[in-house]
Amino acid sequence: MHKIVHQFYWSLTPGIENLLMRIVSLRCNGLVSAVKQGLTEWLASKDADVICLQDIRVREYKVINDARFCPEGFVPFYFEGEDEGKGGVAIFTRHTPKAVMRGLGSYDLDRDGRYIQADFDHVSIVSILPPSPISDAKELRSAFIESLEIWMRKIRKKRRHFVFCGDFGVAARTLDVEEWHQHNESPGFTKDDRHWLDHLLNDIGYVDAFREIFGNEPAYSWFPAADIFKMPNPGGWRTDLQLVSQKISRQVLAAGYVTKRPFDDRVPLVVDYDISLSVDADS
Repeated sequence: MHKIVHQFYWSLTPGIENLLMRIVSLRCNGLVSAVKQGLTEWLASKDADVICLQDIRVREYKVINDARFCPEGFVPFYFEGEDEGKGGVAIFTRHTPKAVMRGLGSYDLDRDGRYIQADFDHVSIVSILPPSPISDAKELRSAFIESLEIWMRKIRKKRRHFVFCGDFGVAARTLDVEEWHQHNESPGFTKDDRHWLDHLLNDIGYVDAFREIFGNEPAYSWFPAADIFKMPNPGGWRTDLQLVSQKISRQVLAAGYVTKRPFDDRVPLVVDYDISLSVDADS
């Protein structure tokens, strides 16, 4: 049995609940398929403020006005890929954002629908799907990473918080790979792959929200099939993250991977923040 840790907010001090922002993020491996597995009902029960989905694999016009695909009370925003069977990201929110940004400004990097950003008063929330180190072209991944790094450096100068939610395709530490001793040369766990994530965290200055709560606990969000790495037991990986700007890292209250509710080979990540999206909030 895979060991996963999870913790939620009801142990917090009285009165703080009014300030909470809960973000649920999930690589759903196809929105239509996930909804058939009960995604909409599960999301409706989680009391989230924002939901970030990746790899939705669907045309917006097919789902935008269909209540089966978005919990009641949420406004959906999509950025679809050109190929309906690949990519696409979405943000569902209870609070109408001031602006929504789709893509990083390059057709070659944006045609698979990999980046959508919702801007609120004091915080911007991103649903992101970088090219995979396993299944996408190395050149595409390198170009996307370079463009993303430039953007993440630039926005550090802005007077607002940022939360990047998605499958980054990389496990940073041995704690994040269940059978790490088998994967020293596996895509997503090579020295170069880990160096990139370390660069985002240690050099550019973002923070892994989950690790703010569970610094040294093994945890996994992805349970790949045996054929992906061509080994009988690849074990669990933690590649689905919420990376936050440093100013917000001290406002991470609780975090967890909900292992009792898998969707395909992924489980959701739930993080609570001591921040409000409301207009009157002072962050």
